[in-house]
Amino acid sequence: MAKVVVTEQIDPVGVALLREAGHEVMELDLKGGVAVDPAAVRNADALLVRIVEITDELMAKCPRLKIISKHGVGVDNIDMDAVRARGIAVTIAPGANSTSVAEHAFAMLIALAKNLPLVCGKYREIGFGAKNCAPGVEITGKTLGIIGCGRIGSRIAKMAHGGFDMKVLAYDPYVAEVPEGVELVADRDRVFAESDFVTLHPVLNKETEGSVSAREFALMKRGAIFINCGRGPLIDEQALIDALQSGHLGGAGLDVTAQEPCPPDSPLFTMPNVLLTPHYAPTTREAAIAVSRVAAQNVIDFFEHKPIEGLL
Repeated sequence: MAKVVVTEQIDPVGVALLREAGHEVMELDLKGGVAVDPAAVRNADALLVRIVEITDELMAKCPRLKIISKHGVGVDNIDMDAVRARGIAVTIAPGANSTSVAEHAFAMLIALAKNLPLVCGKYREIGFGAKNCAPGVEITGKTLGIIGCGRIGSRIAKMAHGGFDMKVLAYDPYVAEVPEGVELVADRDRVFAESDFVTLHPVLNKETEGSVSAREFALMKRGAIFINCGRGPLIDEQALIDALQSGHLGGAGLDVTAQEPCPPDSPLFTMPNVLLTPHYAPTTREAAIAVSRVAAQNVIDFFEHKPIEGLL
């Protein structure tokens, strides 16, 4: 059977599935930002990876490598041109963490609308007087703009329209249908200009990298709130910082940044109207189990020559 190297910690259910299927499993438990040691993976038939970089140079030192199974859906940490050239299969775990990410984005939206980061901090500093320092806003009836209305964006749209009677505008040139109550718009600028809240969920690729810049932030309403639980490189981070520091934007919720981990000296850490989490949105017990199971099953199905749910 195959030798499968799991580069980072995953829920044990996936490792158990692989071993039950007869595969040899090696767990490296690397942390984000730590490179893979080629010596540890040179005999791997399969890699199961989270966010570590899988480069052409690394693949060149793995002559037996046949499949890379992504624990998640974003493949920006994998050199896709190299895997195609080398004939290596790549799989993802579609939908397994969508609910968790959608809930996280919406939690950020609500917390920022209610000024919770600022008021919680002020309560510690000045006591009960904090209740008068920064009135929040209601989200009911407001307009939510969604860039990228796939699995995650659609879940957020349903929460917003069904739960809070929000007007929802969605821009996604790759979908033809959106949830009931959502307006699919062809003019991307409308989403930024008309929304009280904008949340970002497109796939990161050459087309979308840096696609939200100073221009888009300037289009947004003064005091609007921006959420990014997609990928950091989707936006011009300095332009976002400028829009926040100038007071044009009312706040930002970011689960991802241009550099991960975010540098400790980033201005984002010092702004009371910014919620910053460490790529934490999919980190729920339910999502951990689901993604681990799907990523492992993709490897099993590949070697058993069965249809694969997340084959790219």
